Amino acid sequence: MQLEGGLNFREVSKLPTENGSTIAPGRLFRSDTLQFLTQQDVDFLVATIGISTIIDLRLPYEVETEGFGFPGSSIPDHHHLPFRVDGTDVTNDATPILQAKDPMVPHYLGYLRTMPTSVTQIVRVLGATGGVPAVIHCAAGKDRTGVAVAVVLSAVGVPDDVIAEEYARNADRIPQVMNQLRSMKSYGDSIDRLPPEAHLTDPVYMSRFLAAVQDIYGGVRQYLTDHGVSDDDLQALTQALTESD
Repeated sequence: MQLEGGLNFREVSKLPTENGSTIAPGRLFRSDTLQFLTQQDVDFLVATIGISTIIDLRLPYEVETEGFGFPGSSIPDHHHLPFRVDGTDVTNDATPILQAKDPMVPHYLGYLRTMPTSVTQIVRVLGATGGVPAVIHCAAGKDRTGVAVAVVLSAVGVPDDVIAEEYARNADRIPQVMNQLRSMKSYGDSIDRLPPEAHLTDPVYMSRFLAAVQDIYGGVRQYLTDHGVSDDDLQALTQALTESD
């Protein structure tokens, strides 16, 4: 499944959970920026897949600069739930500032530390009536989107190793995604200041992130409940995304 204007678009499905269910087809999708979608792409998303919800993790600056990018009149519900980390310049440059040592995992943990409201609201949006089929996206579709999808999958019981494998998919598309970021006003040449690790989707990054969430918070579900997500919210999310074999 490939969109002309969605370089890193893919479905997240058929993943096993620890209770014997699986992530149902046609419920959850992930992507890079949607601003380059063609009308044919939109028709496919709306008419064929039936996308009802878009969860947009980009910074307000990115949305203002790059636009929503969903041509046509049949626009799904748009939920702007930005992911950022303290210290990021959000005024004229969306390229993150990463540590020289171990740049990715601390950055991923920063999303949870800095933006718990956005993280928890994703669970509620997906679990709400009509919340799926949904697409979660940022600019590249790998870091913010990777963390958001990992949180959702872990919350419904997908094992860490399966989540890490899903995170690492489409690695061959990342060079093209990075070239696209260079063409965008909110990134441009500043993308070249990123360390080499930021151009990868190594499953080790996600495995270490999830292990750190376990050490720091007691796991994803405990993090969510500590920040106000109810058992009913988690049950609704599970019902929305999974099916029994």
